Amino acid sequence: MEIRHARTADAPAVTALLTELGYPDNDETDVRGRLERWARHPEGAAFVAEVDDEVVGVVAVVAIPLLERPGSGGRIVALVVDETRRGSGIGRELVAAAEAEALRLGCDTMEVTSSRHRTAAHAFYRARGYEDHCERSARFLRRLSTPGS
Repeated sequence: MEIRHARTADAPAVTALLTELGYPDNDETDVRGRLERWARHPEGAAFVAEVDDEVVGVVAVVAIPLLERPGSGGRIVALVVDETRRGSGIGRELVAAAEAEALRLGCDTMEVTSSRHRTAAHAFYRARGYEDHCERSARFLRRLSTPGS
């Protein structure tokens, strides 16, 4: 297995992985554009796991500068492994790559959100040392509209 930076040529595989994650409304052109953007992101990165020349997992991580204290916090914004390959260590290696990148970017914490119905993912994160802090804070989301929409 090789963990490497995602490339635009990975768009077909990443699109399929995003569908497995529950986001079926992506097309390869859009994903290709997003991968291009991640490749240029100065405080973030997307990585893929490749086995026998096949992309079988993806993770994206970003560093968020903090205002309340020095430094930055890392955030995994997406992580998915092909469902036929889960449990084989690929997710663990992708998280390790994301954590290493976050450290390189000056982060001293890492966070990840996961829908409540993904109980297997929660167990995976706990096994990596992540703690569920939802009882201490809430997550609020609001869709923003662009002018003219």
